[in-house]
Amino acid sequence: MFELLNIRDLKTLAEVVEGELKGENTQFENLVIDSRISGKTSVFIALHGEIFDGNIYCSEALSNGCCAVITNDPNIIGRSILVKDTYMALLKLAKNQLNHVNPKTLAITGSNGKTTVKEMIGCILPSETTVITKDNENNEFGILYTVLKIKESTSHLILECGARKNGDFDLIAKYLDFDALVLTNLNNSHIGIFGSEENIQKTKLKLIDGLKPGGVLVEAAFKDLSKSGDKQEIEEQRINTYLISENSKVILKDSWLYNCSSNDSELGVYIIESKSDKQIEQKTDFKFSLNLGIKHNSQNALLGLAVSREWGISKRSVVNALDNFSSPQKNRFYQMKVGRHIVIDDSYNANPTSVRSALSELFGNPNYPENKVVILGDMYELGDASDEEHDKVLDELIKLDQLKLTILVGERLKKAYMRLKDPHQANHIVHIERKSEFPHEQFKESLKDDSVILIKGSRGMKMERFLEIIIGNIQ
Repeated sequence: MFELLNIRDLKTLAEVVEGELKGENTQFENLVIDSRISGKTSVFIALHGEIFDGNIYCSEALSNGCCAVITNDPNIIGRSILVKDTYMALLKLAKNQLNHVNPKTLAITGSNGKTTVKEMIGCILPSETTVITKDNENNEFGILYTVLKIKESTSHLILECGARKNGDFDLIAKYLDFDALVLTNLNNSHIGIFGSEENIQKTKLKLIDGLKPGGVLVEAAFKDLSKSGDKQEIEEQRINTYLISENSKVILKDSWLYNCSSNDSELGVYIIESKSDKQIEQKTDFKFSLNLGIKHNSQNALLGLAVSREWGISKRSVVNALDNFSSPQKNRFYQMKVGRHIVIDDSYNANPTSVRSALSELFGNPNYPENKVVILGDMYELGDASDEEHDKVLDELIKLDQLKLTILVGERLKKAYMRLKDPHQANHIVHIERKSEFPHEQFKESLKDDSVILIKGSRGMKMERFLEIIIGNIQ
């Protein structure tokens, strides 16, 4: 349910969405997307998606007392506003709401880390006047729903933007204006949907078109986006800040190289410090410690620091806020102590980059026990690269020392395991089907010493179901 702040009657509503009002004008109070909660002062908008058609609920909404519906079906009987496209109508309403309130608006996109950056920046800004994307409502609909939640008092709007296919941000960038944009990284996550890394990059970068002149772009994916589309070198950790000129050019303003090292005495705590850069004068020196959970969150914290600095928030305030940040979130490298063991729930999602990052943390952090157990599920949405990427990950797993047991789950990893030259030599690897029995005895046998246990896999694998099982097997 959304309150349209400067639209109070159907006639004005029809004008904003560029539709035709069929029936008499009347006052209304809110816009709804669920016909079941419509009331006498509500207008129902009949949205469409790949698996739903809101038009079939228009009659229900009207019978529930809804004062009107927004539809693209001219055959709907009852008071309505007829438009060519109901998503475009929603987009125009979001644009109208954003222009009316005009909060400082930040869009966040990238292949990984969007939600963490969103939550980090959310904890830096004043909570009572900041509207932030709820959970993962980050698709082309969720972005607009978040915009429509802003009030007259809203000072900041934080939008997590997740693309599901090529061109998802074209209309968002055309109709919505941003004061800042964060691009976390770019990799082959969801390449099966986009078709190529080039398409992924093109889709994500489209949001730059939504930046206002004088707006800020902060990214951690490129060497220098103002000069070329060359991505960062693997060994490089850089945060770049750009300004958008009046003619929409991207101009490099600042660039940080940084190091991140674990605190040998505290699990999850990392020391982040600036590093000299021969190519660009290092303008900012910093060194601070944060409880990040996993090393790659250092990048997310610095992206938040860079944006906040551009918005006039001091480094000390940012670091203090991030120090109180509850990191990481559930299912996202969430660590818990179970008896004498450490269990890491990283079951929210998986792609080759995030799997390697998790394994790097697992084997590179001196605070973890030497005995390691990995429960890994299939990685989805890799398209034609699926076999190759699963082979690479499995090959890397086999070569890791201190790995007491690996439990593979799913058909993709099963095929990769069978493609090994001599899979029987990898005696610490067990494969199970998605619904097969958990290997309780082998798991218990692997935990004779203090251990760290990692659970990871794509969202569709529902790897979180193993959490209760393994905790029940830990003595």
